[in-house]
Amino acid sequence: MKGLPTLIRLHQWRLDQKRRELAELERLLAGLIGQLDKLEAEVKAEQAFAAASETMGFAYASFAAAAIERRKKLEQSMAEANARIVEKHAEVTAAFHEVKRYEIAHREALQRAAHELARVERAELDEIALNGHRLKTAAVAR
Repeated sequence: MKGLPTLIRLHQWRLDQKRRELAELERLLAGLIGQLDKLEAEVKAEQAFAAASETMGFAYASFAAAAIERRKKLEQSMAEANARIVEKHAEVTAAFHEVKRYEIAHREALQRAAHELARVERAELDEIALNGHRLKTAAVAR
């Protein structure tokens, strides 16, 4: 029972570490989404600028090609981040179950110890009462 609190702390630390990693992945995904939104805004601004000027329309083609390539890379990175987030969620869940298993084992060990202590105390009190009763009946019998 003495080692269970240490195991609980160890697994709690591991769980916290996995939660931090998950939060970092979620921040990464949020950053990628922000970059994609920014790219979309840039594309719309360039489209409006190119539509306003005939000469700028030629330059828009190269910008659009670069934007499409950047969007593909961002979407690929987002898909990878999502996959890693799903994996990390599974790891966090497994680590959480591990911590709970040790906490339950510790709680049950404490309950068993408390029940054993109560049983011993009851046995001692029963012995004291029985001895008192024997003395009382012996004194009456004299």
